[in-house]
Amino acid sequence: MTDISKYDIVVVKFPFASSLKYKARPAVVVSSHEYNANSRDTLLILAISSNIKDKLELEAIVEDWEKSGLLKPSIFKASIATIEKDFIITTIGKLSDNDKKNLDNMVNKIC
Repeated sequence: MTDISKYDIVVVKFPFASSLKYKARPAVVVSSHEYNANSRDTLLILAISSNIKDKLELEAIVEDWEKSGLLKPSIFKASIATIEKDFIITTIGKLSDNDKKNLDNMVNKIC
């Protein structure tokens, strides 16, 4: 896997609870360069969803979703996860400066 950086939009293997199958889902990397270089080969990610009608008040809209490589209007979900780098399928883009700011504000609200 190539170098992965904070604010990269990645496609991640999200496993189903009761099987070995997975579904590919977009996420944004929120961990720092120092964390991403760790020897455990893990990343901190925040889920992205196109289900914008169920947006919580503290969740943020991805305003420049097309520039970020997303296929549909999307939101940052208020859930941060630790995943192994092996679960990253590909990197599809990077957040715009405006979306970086919106994401950082949201993370500050939830953490």
